[in-house]
Amino acid sequence: MVRPKNNMLRKKLYRDMSRAAMQFLSIIALCALGTFAFSALDGTARMIRTTLNTYYEENNLADFWITLPTADRSALEKVAALPDVKEVCARASTDLDTTLPGDVSVSVTVYDGEMTINKPLLREGELLEANDPRGCLVEERFAQSKGLSLGDRLTVKLNGQQYPFTIRGIVVSPEYIVVTDGMAANPDQYGFILVNSCAIPELPLTQIVATMADGTQSDAVQAEIESVLPDALVVDRTAHMSTARANNDAQMFENMTLIFPVLAYAVAALIVMTTLSRMIDNQRMQMGTLQALGFSAHQIKMHYLSYAIAPSAVGAVLGTLIGHSTLPYLLWDTLIAQNEMPYRLTPPISTFAWGMTLLSVVMSIFILLHSYKSAAKECTASLLRAKPPKNGKRILLERITWLWSRFSFNTKMVVRNLMRNKLRTIMMLVGLLCCTMLIITSLGLQDSVTSLSVKYYTKSLDYDVIANLTGTVDKAESYERRADADAAECLMEKSVSLRTDAGTRTERLTVLEDDQTMIHLGKDETFVPLETGTAAITYKLTKTLNLHVGDTVRVYLPGDDEPFTIAIGQIVYNNVTQGIYLNRTTWESLRKGEFVPTGLMLKNPDETYLAQLADMDEVDSLDYPAKLIDDMMQMLDSLSAVFTMLTCIALALAFVICYNMGLMNFVERTREYATLKVLGYHQKEIRRLIMRENSIISLFGVALGIWPGIALTDIIMHTCEPESGFYPGAPTIQSIVIACVVTYLFSQLLQRMLARKVQKIDMVEALKSVE
Repeated sequence: MVRPKNNMLRKKLYRDMSRAAMQFLSIIALCALGTFAFSALDGTARMIRTTLNTYYEENNLADFWITLPTADRSALEKVAALPDVKEVCARASTDLDTTLPGDVSVSVTVYDGEMTINKPLLREGELLEANDPRGCLVEERFAQSKGLSLGDRLTVKLNGQQYPFTIRGIVVSPEYIVVTDGMAANPDQYGFILVNSCAIPELPLTQIVATMADGTQSDAVQAEIESVLPDALVVDRTAHMSTARANNDAQMFENMTLIFPVLAYAVAALIVMTTLSRMIDNQRMQMGTLQALGFSAHQIKMHYLSYAIAPSAVGAVLGTLIGHSTLPYLLWDTLIAQNEMPYRLTPPISTFAWGMTLLSVVMSIFILLHSYKSAAKECTASLLRAKPPKNGKRILLERITWLWSRFSFNTKMVVRNLMRNKLRTIMMLVGLLCCTMLIITSLGLQDSVTSLSVKYYTKSLDYDVIANLTGTVDKAESYERRADADAAECLMEKSVSLRTDAGTRTERLTVLEDDQTMIHLGKDETFVPLETGTAAITYKLTKTLNLHVGDTVRVYLPGDDEPFTIAIGQIVYNNVTQGIYLNRTTWESLRKGEFVPTGLMLKNPDETYLAQLADMDEVDSLDYPAKLIDDMMQMLDSLSAVFTMLTCIALALAFVICYNMGLMNFVERTREYATLKVLGYHQKEIRRLIMRENSIISLFGVALGIWPGIALTDIIMHTCEPESGFYPGAPTIQSIVIACVVTYLFSQLLQRMLARKVQKIDMVEALKSVE
């Protein structure tokens, strides 16, 4: 008898799935969406991290870049003698112009000896011999962009002399994953080449690259290096521009995996819980029938467990597999547009992703068992009877007589239904709230990225062009006096080492004129003057170094073993770069050198004057904030791609949630609608009642989701920010309105579709009762 009974239960399961196909499909879709988002972002993070770690290890990426006045044998021996340092190499690195058409420059890295640290990965040709004075290795993407091939000549210019090189090999380097002289990669204008020190003897060695022994701590080794070379500027992987940018990409996806996908998963789980609970509640009479037919409690329990296991397992596994095998590859292509990666490694699906898959099934099982247990406690006779409706109670509005009396009969019925079925109403509200929140977040993230770029380059930087100065320059007053512009101001920037009890950071020191007005450092891009006698430090850096107003910080300048100590007098705000600011009077009072301008900021300059500036030897380049907005948007393309994906997931969740909740409500209230038809209500009137009730819930649910959406946007933006950035969430009113309208329309359109089912209600089946 066991097998026939099992066959009977299997047929019943198939029949139930067929009759409630949309509800089972919604469970599959919700489980798939929840695991899809997690698997996609987790797979992307692991793909980037695995590729980076393998690339770094195989090509011996440096752990430290040490800049000092002269990287002589004595300095090299001091670093090499440290017990935690594994390898060292002396070299030099600088940007030089080339003779290629189009004002092209390259980063020239000169090695003293073999390239054992930051080993280039050969793509074509051969590596350099240690004594080759005329050969060079050229970056692959730069060579492709400029049409360079093996054996071609590439000439660079230094101090009026030209140095021609023959291209021996086309390479990529772990040190140059991000190759840029600004915000975004531009291989048409900038690349890198590697040469031997004997090729340019006039270029002094000013840098040491070092690797540390296995099992050592970066901070401890950096402190050791700074103790033996106090005048050196030491940069580790977290502060090196290229490796920091690459690490930020991996870190961004790792952090994103822990927030939006988990939240989307939780929302999906909540709706799955509601769906399964209500499906089991609707199976009470079938449970009683099975008990009456002699099925054991174990058989019935295992039968209903199939309601949870089958759809949740199918959905969760599908979501995990599809998420892992699709989006990481699409997002990788977006990253490659900015980063130069030689290959792509695809790790298997992580334990965490499979854990989320298993959690979906286990969660569904526990939800179903909880619902089943409450029904299984009842006797067979009780289960065979329909669950009696709850006793009616006066609701709060009924006690407000003057208001309640003004309501029409239909309005009173709608309000009573909402308050009588509190759980159903609350779950609808929560579902719509979560939909609104996720859509606001996904749209708001894109708004925040755009706002970050536009606000920084149009409000924080209140100038039209900046001339970047290098080499031997005149006094600031000379440039400002000769400038043919509405306003001109100079600034001086240096990379410095900031040291506090909380640690050491390599950051930017910016010195501004006392009366400067072109850089706005206040909250919300407002202008604040710099105080004399103290330093201003950016808000993000105060959190990193645990600094407050009144604290002091030691500042080490490159090539100077005598630091200066200065008090923090202000906290300023810069969302793109972090560092400390001084006014000119404060800088000159420190007696650490003259105010040597590195930038000339101009407002509304004359075009002829700009042409003259471009021809000056000391002017390295002209940067226009309006153009830098586009460059920064390119740099943030990876974020935009992720946010687009999140928008699609949020919209899909909204659709499934609205449809599923609406369908469950309609199925449960079929008897009520049939009763209204018997009482003489036309189908249009019943549909109107359904739509009115849904409109009330939708409006409240959408309104309640606005604030959580704004808050979640801010949380995710701060999660994605690198150490050098401060990314506030800034969803626009337009995005909030769009999110609210989309959620409301989803709810209304789907409810309108379901309301049409009123005319298909089987009146006999809906109104029959068990005697």
